[in-house]
Amino acid sequence: MSQSAQLTPPTARIGLHGNARRRALRLISLAWMFGSVWATIIAGAPLTEFARGLGLSNFGFGLLSAIPFVATLICIPAVILTERTGARKLIFLVSLYAQRLMWIPIAIVPLWMLHHGRAMSSSVSAVFLIMMFIMYAVGNVGGPPWTSWVADIVPERSRGKYFSIRRQIGILSGIPAAILSGWLMDRNQHAGLGEAQLLNVCAMIFLWSTIFGITDIHLFHYIPEIYKPKRPVKWIGAFSRPFRDPQFLWFGGFVAVLVFAVSFMGQFVTLFLVEQVHASNIGTQMITLVAPMVAQLAVFSVWGMAADRMGKKPVLALAALGLVPVGLGWIAVNEHRIWLGYLLSALGGMLWCGVEIANLNLVLELTSGDDGGEPDSSFIAINSVIVNIAGFLGGIASGWIAQALAHMHWKPIAAARAFTFYDVLFALSGIMRLLAVVIFLPQLKEPKARPAREALRFMTANIYNNLFNAILQPLRMARIERFRK
Repeated sequence: MSQSAQLTPPTARIGLHGNARRRALRLISLAWMFGSVWATIIAGAPLTEFARGLGLSNFGFGLLSAIPFVATLICIPAVILTERTGARKLIFLVSLYAQRLMWIPIAIVPLWMLHHGRAMSSSVSAVFLIMMFIMYAVGNVGGPPWTSWVADIVPERSRGKYFSIRRQIGILSGIPAAILSGWLMDRNQHAGLGEAQLLNVCAMIFLWSTIFGITDIHLFHYIPEIYKPKRPVKWIGAFSRPFRDPQFLWFGGFVAVLVFAVSFMGQFVTLFLVEQVHASNIGTQMITLVAPMVAQLAVFSVWGMAADRMGKKPVLALAALGLVPVGLGWIAVNEHRIWLGYLLSALGGMLWCGVEIANLNLVLELTSGDDGGEPDSSFIAINSVIVNIAGFLGGIASGWIAQALAHMHWKPIAAARAFTFYDVLFALSGIMRLLAVVIFLPQLKEPKARPAREALRFMTANIYNNLFNAILQPLRMARIERFRK
């Protein structure tokens, strides 16, 4: 027996079962309670206001939307490293610790440059964008090993349900984080302390989020690493299998067009709410983060069960088709119809989680070899590359359009309101979402999938049952208490 085999615990070589698996699944969910706080705090109004305070242009906001996508291309060498070493846990821990710690210089360095007068706003913005790219890039190194590692822990038959419940747990901790960060920012503005103080508040919010982000990653120390044999893969050969799978390519085209369309919204929805709708920071947080999270609580488990029982294709069809009017609907949002922003954001969150769950299940199915083949992390990498190139191009395109049409003020009817570049972005996003559904989705084949109409009935019945049980629960509890007395 080789030395490496001797050093590998027997349970790690054969996988996790029984209590060991249940403990690992609980830890993965518990970790996301902290990770969700981190992810929520660094998104939404704090990041947008921080970038505005640094002097980011419209094109800069497009770049800010595109950076998370282009940074994911680092997953290609990450897959090679994972396959050659088999050290999935180590790669994940090192890269994710680095990602979370990057928020310390992101919060401090731009403010130091501004306070010491060492640079113009353009150079401060450039430094900020570069650090954001590094943060996303090092974090994405840990993406493929994490997905491959977790695919060996979570049972294939219940992945949809498990990841849905995990996301719900994260929402419960993310909602208070979003509300608190928005309240802190509004408190500063109401006190009239100025834009410089608002930047300091945003920086403190980022620093506090780092503590939660590090706690998230630390909990993975207590999850055993499942042995993965090393594979001497080559750069080109490692990624050949996904390109020989026609169904994967059709799926990749569908996801690419959909992500391109959704990335048109990106940072511009938050900017639209701040500049055009004049929403408060806490209102912006409620619309962009809290409303979709609350809505997702009602449907995450339903999407997961639908993906497990009805199939991935009908889930994608229902979710993607519903996203079309959601994108177009933002054109009608204004100061007097801000309630529509809550509704659209909630519907968008509900529908997008269906796309995410179906996408994750399809990729995990290919990765873990459930189709009879060998496990292959290359599907993770190629799927990420397709998604993130599309997202990067969408962010760049939206930034270019916003910059080119920055002074657009078109009134086709004298009595109607003027249309701006925001309306152009929202309209294009809705049209491209429809193209993704019409062109690519019909080409996907899933023999065991049920018809979309049946999947819709299944989901409607489950949502109704969940709401009905939630409404009756207080009455049942009161009846139980009365019986005890």
